[in-house]
Amino acid sequence: MCDVFESELTAFLDAKRFSLEKVDVDTLPELQALYGNDVPVLALNEEIICQHFFDQDKILKALP
Repeated sequence: MCDVFESELTAFLDAKRFSLEKVDVDTLPELQALYGNDVPVLALNEEIICQHFFDQDKILKALP
């Protein structure tokens, strides 16, 4: 699931010329506690945009 999410997100970001910071939730205890098994997750300014599945519409609504 994470690989599919990441590949769809990467294609979207490349087309829109945005970048992102990828963080491995499993390496940070505070993120593990926050998200647990609810990954992948995409957040903008600490607000969750989408989880589990890539959602282009939600991302477009969240972008300035």
